[in-house]
Amino acid sequence: MAAVDETICRMISAGRFISRGKGRHITRVIDSYELILVVSGVLEMFEESRRFRVAAGEYLVLSPGRRHGGIGAYSADLSFFWCHFLARSEAGKARLAALAGSAPAARPERFADCFSQLLTELKAARNNPGEHQRCIDLLGELLLAEAALPQERVVSRDAAGTIPEQAEALIRLRFEEEISTATLARELGCHPDYLGRLYRERFGCTVIDAINDVRIECARKLLVNSHLSVKEIAFESGYNDPVYFRRQFFRRTAMTPGEYRRCRSGGHINTE
Repeated sequence: MAAVDETICRMISAGRFISRGKGRHITRVIDSYELILVVSGVLEMFEESRRFRVAAGEYLVLSPGRRHGGIGAYSADLSFFWCHFLARSEAGKARLAALAGSAPAARPERFADCFSQLLTELKAARNNPGEHQRCIDLLGELLLAEAALPQERVVSRDAAGTIPEQAEALIRLRFEEEISTATLARELGCHPDYLGRLYRERFGCTVIDAINDVRIECARKLLVNSHLSVKEIAFESGYNDPVYFRRQFFRRTAMTPGEYRRCRSGGHINTE
């Protein structure tokens, strides 16, 4: 699968805040965009002369260079996710600026799941940041996509440019599940044929080829770094049919899974 060029928006930090009923959000000016998703309670904020009351299931995007802070003390039941983004291009600035302000999340549970996965990846990246950076970037893309969903329910010409990237992020997150062009299109709110055409134009391959590429990438790592059997690796990589798995593996490596394992490990470990 063709790799995505640098993302136009880069996630630089993230976390989750759980209130103890004390204090309030500090007043400050920062050089990044801040995305906040309220999970429970109500968060009251200001940005310059604007005031926001963000309830559970709603999000807020604050802009760089503008003074913002909390209004009153945190409520005892307040909990929210947060992350900071930098725009890496004019297109990135336009994308983030379009999200500025507050709005209800189209899928608050899915939004929160993306945040949770991001925090898990950030924790894992402490020991090996390079290995996890790609997934972190893709999860950042998914967060922005979730924030934009209310505007993207009806697919417009501007929104079409983000659909292939959203699909690629979903593939990397869910390749172990039974996903297809149809299931991804349904999640993204567009027709499968439309998604397929946009994806091929963007990445030069079909959605199914992309799914298989990611699954085989996972299988290759497991063959070298685990003692699982080839059949077990097929299932772990998202294949319910070991024969189909072997066919796809050979197509991409010109080797059977067993040959690949022996070649990479120099030995014979629990193969077919």
